[in-house]
Amino acid sequence: MKKLFIATFLITPVILIAQTDSTGNILQEGTIIKAALTQNISGKEVSVGQTVDFELSENVILNDKVVIPKGAKITGSVTEAQRSKALGKKGKLAFSIDYLYLKNGKVIKLRNQIEKNFKGSGAAVAAGAILLSPIALLFNGKNAKYEKGEVFTAYIDKEVTL
Repeated sequence: MKKLFIATFLITPVILIAQTDSTGNILQEGTIIKAALTQNISGKEVSVGQTVDFELSENVILNDKVVIPKGAKITGSVTEAQRSKALGKKGKLAFSIDYLYLKNGKVIKLRNQIEKNFKGSGAAVAAGAILLSPIALLFNGKNAKYEKGEVFTAYIDKEVTL
């Protein structure tokens, strides 16, 4: 009986600590992740399916503890890319932010969709061509682009234990 008591006395704190640690490191679905672009991207230079690289721009903190440090690798992919065209038709660029990579090798699925879709200015170009010159018809619209360092919001897709 004495041995059973000692064994229980020694094992109980270990079990309680293990339970506390595992429940404290669960990222809930919908947790906000801030992703910063690591390069410039433009609708005229990328193609659908191309990988887009990001890095975590803010620490992910859970229970007053940094669980994912700033700078962690994040990847996404281009879902739509269209360069600007003649007659003032502007470009399109859309991408998703898909995965967050942890130092321990774990990969976390993210969700979101970013899109920049400029409205065409074909009517303005046509009016300019009538008033000024037919050469105005050759002017291209504005390309959709994002600059290095721009920060976007993504979300944890499903609850995950770290």
